[in-house]
Amino acid sequence: MTHLKILVVNDFANVAFTLQKYSNIQVDVIYMHKQSVLSVAKNPLFFIKGKGLHSQINQIKQLSKEYDVFLCFGWIAASICYLAEVNYMMYFVDSYIDPENRIRSKISFVKKNLLNNVYKDTLDNASIVIAGISHDAKILQKYRPDVKIIFPLIDSEMFNPDVNRRELKSDKFVFLSPQRIESDKGQHILWKAVELTKSDFIVLQTDWGSGEYYEKMLQIKPSKIEIIPRIARHDMPSYLVSIDALLGQISMTTCGSSEREAALCNKPVFCYSPENYSVDNDDPFYKESREPKDIAAYIDKMVLDKDFRENLTMSQNAWVKKTFNTNRIVQEWKEIFEQAAKMKPTYHVKTKYRIIFKMISIVENLIHRDLSSIGRNIK
Repeated sequence: MTHLKILVVNDFANVAFTLQKYSNIQVDVIYMHKQSVLSVAKNPLFFIKGKGLHSQINQIKQLSKEYDVFLCFGWIAASICYLAEVNYMMYFVDSYIDPENRIRSKISFVKKNLLNNVYKDTLDNASIVIAGISHDAKILQKYRPDVKIIFPLIDSEMFNPDVNRRELKSDKFVFLSPQRIESDKGQHILWKAVELTKSDFIVLQTDWGSGEYYEKMLQIKPSKIEIIPRIARHDMPSYLVSIDALLGQISMTTCGSSEREAALCNKPVFCYSPENYSVDNDDPFYKESREPKDIAAYIDKMVLDKDFRENLTMSQNAWVKKTFNTNRIVQEWKEIFEQAAKMKPTYHVKTKYRIIFKMISIVENLIHRDLSSIGRNIK
């Protein structure tokens, strides 16, 4: 393998950290925001704080002199690389793929139409498009028939049953629910199910979310739900070995990273996953119903039936180790980086985008100048 330099942009699946640890590939990472929860990779870079899109594009252009390939997570990161005309790949580990799901915030029709057009061209011009699960690959094939699948990497050394435990200060059965409080994750379904349960337990729910849905859910929180601070990445293993089970998401895809990591720590996991996700048709994660009463009965069974928990733990642990084998996945990344490095970009950003984003940059600079002037006057 030739010596390649890879920059991961907006890594929210810890790919850079895991590749740094398990491979000899030079992989660095640049984040949108400086957050300790995300910044687990070695020597992370950050987009310049307080600067706009034009600054981010220029920063990527400068970095392209040092890196062979940019691996992008999310539409915003990929569109920055597209507008910078660099060699970029897109990696999807969620289901925000179809146009109606790409833009999460409420914006004007004109702006939404512009972004959807940019995102379409971003997807069309990526050197390689990769899905983290087969469910997402099926959706992506509508737009990129050449989509590839590489399963997410898991740090099997970091997540194992032998890490040090932490005191949770509860003598009840303890679930951990570490995902964001948002409608796509299905908290309204989970919390309704918790209200219908008959067994005695608590759920430690991380305080992670924003917006109207988040505020509403906090107001109707069941008494069995306890809100705890968001967990830093390096603290997650000690939580996983200390809980009794993990309460996963009720999303449209399947188990996420926390669910897989809990399985490696020998903890049983509740998680809905649709039938069309399963890789080998032996996916042991719960996928029978999204009805609160059915989920409540399943949660009660997890709390009360020790044999059920042990059997579930064994099957989930074995499935995760087989499906998400670290050595195999690292080798797949090595091969795809080699392939991408040979695919130099041949596209050119559309002139209308250049004009529009240049105008946006001018406005951003004027606003930044005015705010700086106000700040000086206040001092």
